[in-house]
Amino acid sequence: MPHRSRRPTDSPEKPLWLSFALTMTLLLASAWAQATLPAQEPDALTALAREPYWHQLLRDRTPDDGRYLSPVTQTGFFLSPDGARDAAAELRALVSRLNQPATDLAPNDHPACHFPARVLWLRSQLPLQAAAWPQPACPDLDTWLQALDTAAVTLVFASDYLNNPSSMFGHTLLRLDARTQTDDTRLLAYAINYSAQTATSNGLEFAVKGLTGGYPGKFSLLPYYEKVKEYNDWESRDLWEYELDFTPDEVRRLVLTQWEWQEVTDPYFFLSRNCSYALLGLIEMARPGLRLQNRFPVAVIPSDTLRAVIAQPGLLKRITWRPASGTRLAAAVSRNDRATNRAAVTLAAAPRDPVRDQLTPVQAARAYEVAYDDLYSRHVSRKADADAPARLRQLLTERSRIAERDQRVTLQRPALDPSQGHDTARWGLGWLHDGSEDAALIHYRPAYHDWLDANAGYREGARIDFLSSTWRAGADRLTLQEGSVVAIDSLAPADGLRQPLSWSVRLGADRALGDRPDDDRTHGMAVFEGGGGLARRLGSTLCHAQSHSDARGGRGLDRGWEVGAGARLGCIGGGERLRWLAESRHLYRWPVQDMTHLWRSGLHWSPAGSAQALRLEWQREWRDTRHDVLSLQWLRYF
Repeated sequence: MPHRSRRPTDSPEKPLWLSFALTMTLLLASAWAQATLPAQEPDALTALAREPYWHQLLRDRTPDDGRYLSPVTQTGFFLSPDGARDAAAELRALVSRLNQPATDLAPNDHPACHFPARVLWLRSQLPLQAAAWPQPACPDLDTWLQALDTAAVTLVFASDYLNNPSSMFGHTLLRLDARTQTDDTRLLAYAINYSAQTATSNGLEFAVKGLTGGYPGKFSLLPYYEKVKEYNDWESRDLWEYELDFTPDEVRRLVLTQWEWQEVTDPYFFLSRNCSYALLGLIEMARPGLRLQNRFPVAVIPSDTLRAVIAQPGLLKRITWRPASGTRLAAAVSRNDRATNRAAVTLAAAPRDPVRDQLTPVQAARAYEVAYDDLYSRHVSRKADADAPARLRQLLTERSRIAERDQRVTLQRPALDPSQGHDTARWGLGWLHDGSEDAALIHYRPAYHDWLDANAGYREGARIDFLSSTWRAGADRLTLQEGSVVAIDSLAPADGLRQPLSWSVRLGADRALGDRPDDDRTHGMAVFEGGGGLARRLGSTLCHAQSHSDARGGRGLDRGWEVGAGARLGCIGGGERLRWLAESRHLYRWPVQDMTHLWRSGLHWSPAGSAQALRLEWQREWRDTRHDVLSLQWLRYF
């Protein structure tokens, strides 16, 4: 049967309104889909812009509070004109630029070249969109990364250096260890340093501007051997190297963040926004979720940040100790007999002096090695004469003629490292008996270490009390018993070769006897004092003798002021759990022209591994009258 075509009237007819409705539905659905799909991306970017890690990348100091504000003022750090105030605007500007063809920009000009850490994070958050982003040419970044070839990151702590205000609490930096390096070639690595940008050598100027943010702080990248030479040789500071257990991805995040941040400057504050605080921020960028900076909202000290990093589970891989030249030299001198050390002093000045003929071959070898090491240390620290290089060559030549093996001491790493030392902040409660009165004591010290504190992890003979205060609560009032804006003591004992200078300085307030013969009460007095002298080590005891002067003022003095000059003598000693001190001061005073004397002793006991301690102190002062003070305090370190 021939096929017969079906006419429209052969099938049930669709109502015209139904066809129109279906057509409009499809058109509206298509329009709705086209309108809403692009809107999904801005909504996703808005959510991403609230992520704390994005805020951290932009240097927001409080990334978890839901608000955003970047302190960076450099315009090149942002793509959006509102980038410092609007994290979402900055993120949209970045995504918009990433979608542009890479050929539209010259090499190194693409945002992925300037902000690789941001792009790395954004790729992990938007993998589908990121697959379509062009791959730009970044030869400068590529060359930089290849030169570093970073495989591991090491946190380096340099011990305190009292002769430099910027390093009196120690210093930290990050070393970038290359894949091709070994423990024997770590000096060739690069290090990330953060410091105040200043060329001044005026300690007072640095103190004032450093405390008030008067200097810009900035990251820098430099060869590690330069810092080792500065710290180990010039300043004789031990270096402690803490290799961090970072994955390759974490290492890359840290290095790329350093690339973005290396030109950014912030106000440098000696006690808060300092080297340690800045480096904590970089470590946080390596491992998202770390909140190290939040632990130090007010003040931060390098050794405290070190302990905060080490305390993180799974973050520490190993510890290496790099002793300073002075530490190695002191070990050799203490091993040698007196005749060898005396010969070393002579040979350092005259390498061919006949004194060498009076020594055995072993003694002569040791004398030449000590002479060389001592002269080299003084030469690199610019404390030797201009002919030091010639004498150094002569010392090497004469040493090569002695058929004895190398006599230098092999040092063992100390049992306790700086991360195991006591925390630097301290508060306490106690009791005081002052003449006929008993009073409660309240103590607080934000930093750092005194002679009676446990000595592990701190320089022997060093004391730094910063903004320390002890208050007494008597029957009817609260008064200041003792306080220090800053108090520094540096005891440098004789090392068998020479006697370095020990010194002290303090600005603060005390309760002391006045200059009226019939007044046996103590009065509050402002005081500025200091002095210098010698220190000697007697076994485990360190003793000192210094000239000492002070100027003080207060209502207990007839003229409101007085000055004194005389001597300060004392010893400190003990082990890690139990420490003691005994000290006396004898000063002749003007304008009353009489003598004042002060005896002070203390006993400090801290259980091993504990953040608590008990301290017993006794003090006697006399001039025309006598006054005794006995106190007992419980101290808590944090």
